[in-house]
Amino acid sequence: MKILIHILFLSFGFNSQKSSATEYTNCTDKLICDFLSVFSVNENFETSDEISAAIKQGKASELVKFFDEKVSIKIINQEDVLSKSQAEANLKYFFEKHPVKNFTASHVSSMNNNMQYITGSLETGNGKFRVSILIRRNLISQFRIETDND
Repeated sequence: MKILIHILFLSFGFNSQKSSATEYTNCTDKLICDFLSVFSVNENFETSDEISAAIKQGKASELVKFFDEKVSIKIINQEDVLSKSQAEANLKYFFEKHPVKNFTASHVSSMNNNMQYITGSLETGNGKFRVSILIRRNLISQFRIETDND
């Protein structure tokens, strides 16, 4: 990795022999961090896109792939910490009772490199719902579907 960074420095005209070793190391470390954070942020947004697509399709089996081993889940008035399989069963039941027409993620934010928050609007055959999702280390740790009182 450091070789790749060194090549990038040289291609942008940075000559390590003209600068102190400390300055070069600090720049190299910063570039590595910046480089990795770009990929980490892109990975988070890819994950949020896949999660949104699974909700839009009403596919609990696809959505649960992104769940942590235990997930805090609230579906309308039922709230609990469930295993992946229990959460999948509850979501499957919800999607059967409320066929999805559309899902729109209205807000996607990264709190830091390890956490992301998604909120959105779920339109079903039986009404509209607010969806809130907390993602930690690219796994859903909290998932909420609540009635939309608009």
